[in-house]
Amino acid sequence: MIRTSSKQSTHTPAELMDFADGALGAAGHEVTDPAMRELLERVARREITAEEAVAKARDHYDA
Repeated sequence: MIRTSSKQSTHTPAELMDFADGALGAAGHEVTDPAMRELLERVARREITAEEAVAKARDHYDA
């Protein structure tokens, strides 16, 4: 079950992206696909939910 929180982050989109990049980098990964990067940025800007981003990512790779 996916749980979502109604609590809004006080972090800026840039801070959220820096955190994601750092966490991925610490694990030896990075997002290099421009379409996936844009989805991450849209989530950070709160334009779409993480669930919507996952659906769009699946559509992107299934196309």
